[in-house]
Amino acid sequence: MAALEHWDAAGVWAFSSNTLKLLFPGDGRARLKALSAHQSAGLIVRVARGLYINPRARCLPDDLLAALVPFLRPWDLNYLSMESVLSEADWISQIPSRLTLMTTGRSQTFQTPYGTLEFVHTARQISDLRPYLNWDERRSIWAATPDCALRDLRRVGRNLDLVTDLSQEPYKHAYTK
Repeated sequence: MAALEHWDAAGVWAFSSNTLKLLFPGDGRARLKALSAHQSAGLIVRVARGLYINPRARCLPDDLLAALVPFLRPWDLNYLSMESVLSEADWISQIPSRLTLMTTGRSQTFQTPYGTLEFVHTARQISDLRPYLNWDERRSIWAATPDCALRDLRRVGRNLDLVTDLSQEPYKHAYTK
């Protein structure tokens, strides 16, 4: 408990399995037992394989689900796109039940206690994407412009029935030289 409070004061709220080895020293069996006891007591929450958070941390981000992205995919380019962006731009009338992201990594869906994250692979080059991405300050993550999100939706073969107007005016690019 003291270790979690210490790291919370330092702004750390998420822990990998390797980090937990430092917090819970000892042999593997004792560590697993301590980890299980802390989970049962609600002191830590497993959000995905090898990733835990301190649910009582005062430094938890406002948008916890989006904040998990860099922990789950630290080596890939990930950006909000498709239904998530189109809903926020009012190009889709419904609110998606998950955050949809494009990634240079493999496609995968994570069911977490805080919601669902869906990563969909893109083979597009970062240099090609740059003009169509904005930094979302609130979430601390890249987000596609609505026209890019619509292209991504088409590119991966998703249902376009929810898009309110396919003849939307192109959105201004995020990046200009």
